[in-house]
Amino acid sequence: MAKILTKSLQNILNLTDEEALVYTTALQLGEASLLEIAEKSGVHRTSIYRFLDAMIQRQVLIATKKKKRTVYSAADPEQLKEYIQTKVHEMNRLLPDLKAIQNSVSAKPRVQFFEGIEGIKHVYADTIKEGKPMDGYGDFEFTVKVMGDYFRDYYIPARIRRGFLWRGILRDSPAAREWGKHDNRDLRESRFLPGGDITTEINIYGNKVALVSFRSIVPFAVLIEDADIAHTQHVAWQGLWDRLK
Repeated sequence: MAKILTKSLQNILNLTDEEALVYTTALQLGEASLLEIAEKSGVHRTSIYRFLDAMIQRQVLIATKKKKRTVYSAADPEQLKEYIQTKVHEMNRLLPDLKAIQNSVSAKPRVQFFEGIEGIKHVYADTIKEGKPMDGYGDFEFTVKVMGDYFRDYYIPARIRRGFLWRGILRDSPAAREWGKHDNRDLRESRFLPGGDITTEINIYGNKVALVSFRSIVPFAVLIEDADIAHTQHVAWQGLWDRLK
């Protein structure tokens, strides 16, 4: 339960593992010194110093002077909820202007590069935002190895809530077959590619194509937004899909 809670905080508040641990520990302690938080959380005090000011500025932690010492407390969860809702309200207010800028260049193909696991999360978030049926190629063994709990505990449930199907051509492996057993539950349809290695995850949705490399030293993703490229990729994908059982 604690692990799931920490992961959820990371996603919602954009916290690192250590920041999420410090917040939940401070929440348990009420008011505590930095040493007490470090000892109970298991996060070294020198590590906390690196991100302490940022957590205070973001109002996740509150520092209070008491006599000659400083104590820290976690922001009330209800206050964090209000903070997030305020940010959502601000984003909704800006949305028409941002969409106007986007539409002014909508006819031009767009190519975006994202580096690292956090970058890949941005691409996955885009698929959720679009909410369109998605077809692709994948290798669940490497996806889960790199993305870990995020893929299983956050991304798949988020896609299911949005209600769109993912049809996947998967590298045939014991891991892929195991995932395939849960296709109905996970709103997914899988077909397996025998004797072939899929080294890049490719997802085709709407007028976008997302390419994700999990096997490079630093994982990365490329997002291409162009109707013609997406259409061509889908034609090729559909031809292989139809030949697989």
